[in-house]
Amino acid sequence: MHGPASGIGVGLVAACDIAFSTYDASFVLNEVRYGLLPAIASPYFVAAVGERHARYYMLTAERFSGTEAYRIGLVHEMVPGEEQLDEAIGETLDTLLKNSLNALSACKALVHTVSGQPIDEATIEETAQSATVIQSSSEGREGMLALVEKRKPEWVA
Repeated sequence: MHGPASGIGVGLVAACDIAFSTYDASFVLNEVRYGLLPAIASPYFVAAVGERHARYYMLTAERFSGTEAYRIGLVHEMVPGEEQLDEAIGETLDTLLKNSLNALSACKALVHTVSGQPIDEATIEETAQSATVIQSSSEGREGMLALVEKRKPEWVA
């Protein structure tokens, strides 16, 4: 993210699995100034920054910086400018591309499943089943074999 984001734009940043920002980016949920609610962005914003920070920025309609977005957890990484933003995104993409696509997809589903759930027998059983399913997949078997043989999995270039 670089430049300004308001309303649903903030919600889009909050909905991202991984978000970067420049220091000078700005964010605002200013709907209450116009008698409206940031309803569409709210579930994503609250999930990203927590209820306390969400309450503050949604009620005050205060504009905040990329630095503040990083501090409250809206973005994962902060860089000085656009050039560094491109570099940081490129490095993260390179890292992601080394991972199993099936495991990445299953991991996203796992995070969704366990988010906000108590660590009880049902959650433990569900996570164990998820691990078993992915481990028995062709990519899971290749990954385990690569680990044992101390080499990169074949899907990694």
